[in-house]
Order: sequence, then C-alpha cells, then structure tokens
Amino acid sequence: MADETGMAALPGTGAPELVPPLLAEAPPEIEDLSKKKGPAVDAADEAGGSETFDADTELQDRFGNLNLCGEEETDLDFSAEIDDLMEEVRWIALFRVHTSKAFSHAAMFKQMRNAWSTAQDVTFKTKGENLFLAQFHCLGDWNRVMDGGPWLFRNAALVMVEYDGFTNVDDYKLDKIPVWTRIQGIPEGLMKKKELAEKVARKVGDPPITVIVNEGIINSSKYLRARVHVVLSRPLVRLVPITLKERKVYPVQYEKLPDFCNFCGMIGHIVTECGDGVHPKDQCQWGEWLKVAFEPSFPSGVAEGVVTVVVLVIEVEEEGLFQGLQIFLKLLIWIGVLLLLIQEDRGCERDLWYMRV
Repeated sequence: MADETGMAALPGTGAPELVPPLLAEAPPEIEDLSKKKGPAVDAADEAGGSETFDADTELQDRFGNLNLCGEEETDLDFSAEIDDLMEEVRWIALFRVHTSKAFSHAAMFKQMRNAWSTAQDVTFKTKGENLFLAQFHCLGDWNRVMDGGPWLFRNAALVMVEYDGFTNVDDYKLDKIPVWTRIQGIPEGLMKKKELAEKVARKVGDPPITVIVNEGIINSSKYLRARVHVVLSRPLVRLVPITLKERKVYPVQYEKLPDFCNFCGMIGHIVTECGDGVHPKDQCQWGEWLKVAFEPSFPSGVAEGVVTVVVLVIEVEEEGLFQGLQIFLKLLIWIGVLLLLIQEDRGCERDLWYMRV
C-alpha cells in the first residue's frame, strides 16, 4: 500500500519502505558528461599515440584553401564499395569513460583487459583525450564484453557502442549504458507476459530491453529483473508508478551501478562533486538504497581451508621441533590447496570484484 509520499513497501516482506526525503530545492543545472571529454593523463600510451587534431575539422580548415595539383585533384572513390567494406569490419568497439576526472590511458587499458578476461588479446587505440577503440579477436570475447556491463573503471562507467570502422567517431552518441535493474513488488500478472514486462521496464530505461520472464508462469522472485539502457543525461529513475485497480508505485534498484549523485541523481559524479559539493542530507532524494546489496562471499572451500591453516599454525607453535616440521609441511600443502581453490573460482567472482574498483 502506498503511503502519503507515494512510495510502496515490498509486498509480504515487512521490509522498510524505500522512501527518500523530500527535496527542499531544485538541483543545480546538470552537466552532461557525454558532451564533455575530460582531461586524461597518459604516461605510457600503449595505443600508439593520440591524435593531435580532428581529421574532419582541422584538416579541412588547414588544407581547404590550397591549390591542388597532380594526384591531389582526383578523389579516391570507395563509395561503391563502402557497404562491402563495412561488412568486413568486425568486433570493434568505440568507448569513453564517463568521468571528467583525469586518468591514465595505460592504467585503464590494463584494468579493462583484466576485467574482460578475454581468451584472445585486445587491441586498443586512442582517438582523443577520452575516446578509444577496442578490437576483439574472437566472437566469444566480443559477445561477452558487449552483452555484459556496465563495465567500470575506478567506479566510472565505460560507454560503449559498436564501431563500423569508417564513420567519423565524433558522429557517435555515447550517451547510454546497459544496467540490470530490479523493479520491486510488481504484480504477478505483469510479470507473466514479456510484452507487459517490457512496458514496465521502459519506465526505467531505453531499448534494447531484456526482461526475465517465463511466459504464462508466475515469477518466482519478488521483483521484475530487466536489462535496460540508462540515458546518462537523465537522473536515475527511482520508482515506477502503475495504475491497475488503484495507483501504486514500485521501487527500482540497480545492479552494479557506477558512481552517482545523491543530490541530482546523475551518473558520473558523487554528491560532494556536484556544484560546490555542499548539500544537506535532507535535500538529497537519491541514495544508496538504489543499489542492490550483494553479500560478500568466499570461493567454495576457502573458508574451511583458512580455518585449517590457522589450526596448523597454532599446532606448530605448541609442538616440538620434529612434530612442528611435519605440521609445517601440512601447512604448505593446505596453502597450495587454498591457492588452487581461489584460482578456480576467480572467473565467476571477477565481475563482483571489479564493480568495486
């Protein structure tokens, strides 16, 4: 049942309502980071060097008034072949980091290689201060990276699109990121049909949209899980209002959310970086309650192994020299087992670790 603020508690959970405090004043004018390429520091640019001018603007201005001669007078025309040439280009992504802070290109390349954990190498190229290309070398790596995400660097989102290899990179709008969302407490009837579930999800973000539903079967979870594309120039959606027999609002939570502002609701900065950074808590209408809280977990068997190692260390201290050496050998074996367990489970835990980097 909705309270006077319009927020609804989760049905049957008894959990406290996710109700933000009322906003006393309007947030300041929002800066659109998608149109601003922040400064970048690249101590060791492994992409082969940054471009120092824009090929479609400064070159035209520089050479526009020259008198052409010889081969310069005849265009090299590929227009009849452009469609075929584009089909041959594959697995190239254009991306930027959604931040106005300075960062090292080399550090970002290294971290993303680790986060993506690709089977083949990734080739990076710098196209501007905060504009890059990444080429993958097998279909599996391409699908995993482009279907995954949001990918984070220092808790800032990578905004990625597929690149055709020929279009001017400045013509691409890098303004959306994919995010998995959970719309809490949605009635069962709206989660049994894909068409209805997608209509609900469109209130949170733009297409393409993926919803987790079983056609004609009730959803076993307490929420509708949907992958939407969040527009970075808009504040995060906190609730979905729905009218059936009566009007109710349903809270929205986000999985693996980048840094966002509790005052203006925009992704790309935190509250202390919004305007002068001085915003009382009672004026902030967004908050950590928008994030899905993931419980930290040890890889399988690691907890038991840690306990065993601790016990062996204590026994080494209590026993004599000979017995201590025997126990010490057992200790080394257990440490080796622990390392193998951690290595085995590293792949499935990798995404959770990198959402905190």
